[in-house]
Amino acid sequence: MTTLPLSNLMHTLAEELRSLAVTAEEMHHLVCHEHLSRDSDYVRAVQRIDHTTQLLDNLSTFVAAIGEQTAEGWDVTIGPALNTVRLEELRRRLHTEASETFATGDDGGDLELFG
Repeated sequence: MTTLPLSNLMHTLAEELRSLAVTAEEMHHLVCHEHLSRDSDYVRAVQRIDHTTQLLDNLSTFVAAIGEQTAEGWDVTIGPALNTVRLEELRRRLHTEASETFATGDDGGDLELFG
């Protein structure tokens, strides 16, 4: 049975969300240019990236605050949940022992493009 202190899990999730917020912000800067003034669909797409960035950042702060308020000694069984994570590197970040708990025939799911 794979368990992890709940506060540690909340901290890790907060870090993952914060990292995604930074990535989304980088995408926002990448696509935001003079084209904005001429295309309303483009403006909406850029606004969705900005909104996604804000959501991820807020969720990160929220999850971190929950983790800080979680009592010591509270553990959560994460094995079944880890089995749903198809990206091996993410699995490792969520729980360092996760790579030992998965079938050896798994392709790792390291890259999934648009799917």
